[in-house]
Amino acid sequence: MSDNKILNQNVLEDPLLDNEILPEFAKKLSITHWSPTQASLIDAAWVFRYLVLDQMQRRQLPANSAMKAGVAAGEAVQNFYSDTIYKIGPNKKLQAFENFKKGRDKKDLITEAVNKFHEYQAEDVKDQDKKFKYLEELPAVINNSFLCIEEILGSVGSFNSIVAEQSISITQKKTSLLMPLTGRTDLTVFGVSTLSPSVICEMKTQWSKLGKIKKDGSRSFIKVSAPTLPSFNHLMQCAYYAAYYDFKVPVKLFYANANDYRIFDSNNCIHLTVEGMKKLFQQLLNIFKRREKLLAMYQEFDRNVIITNMIDSIDMNRDHPWAWNNIGEDNLKLAEELWKLK
Repeated sequence: MSDNKILNQNVLEDPLLDNEILPEFAKKLSITHWSPTQASLIDAAWVFRYLVLDQMQRRQLPANSAMKAGVAAGEAVQNFYSDTIYKIGPNKKLQAFENFKKGRDKKDLITEAVNKFHEYQAEDVKDQDKKFKYLEELPAVINNSFLCIEEILGSVGSFNSIVAEQSISITQKKTSLLMPLTGRTDLTVFGVSTLSPSVICEMKTQWSKLGKIKKDGSRSFIKVSAPTLPSFNHLMQCAYYAAYYDFKVPVKLFYANANDYRIFDSNNCIHLTVEGMKKLFQQLLNIFKRREKLLAMYQEFDRNVIITNMIDSIDMNRDHPWAWNNIGEDNLKLAEELWKLK
């Protein structure tokens, strides 16, 4: 039996797939929406990933062990708790599937996650070292994630259903942007009403950091602890989810690693209060408004000229600590050529 079946044929689509409401620059550049992930990128990295590269090329960007381990952990948690999971269906559109794995033995789900992550082919020697270390850590990370969810559900009380990967879109009418916002939640907990959730859960995993080579030739690792403050980019992501529900639904953000975990909400993080998330959401919108204003300046030109003008208008910021990671050597070389760097 398949692990999932389609619950209905209601498809959640990006509202900007309707070209009638796309701005001219979006049509020429084949972009349809904004997302919290895009806001987390510096301008130059966004231009390269979303304008220079097309969707297929973005999907082929190299992964890394932390990303793959995080996906495996997330799927284990979603499979245990969710009643419904949104996935790309046979029609290549997002659809709701019943989750047949809900409530399965946690050990089985952890084993499944470890086996899946084991299939990942590391990019290089360092990434291979990370992979072996994260295979050891993965069960503990998942178990600590389970503890987070149990604590969150305990604070909610009774609930009716849990949905994973729910797609939410905010149209231009609510933001004054030229393109809509789209995103997908990790877990959305619904009470009696299926329209307004009781809480939204955002999950982040942490993994040991690469250390020095030991005398025996093995790799050392540095343990991580749950942060005392959430990441700004993660908070903006939470603010987006809250904005979709007019800031009437609480968002809980948790970090889990092999050693401990921490849950952030309005009780211990001012940024996750209603006022805090409203400010963060405005910062998110400001990033996109600035980019749209720049794009609109060049939209009378063809695609290549728009991209060239965008590159000329923005500093590459090549020394940024992480913006140019995980794009591959060939793409990095291309970016340096486009920004005329050697």
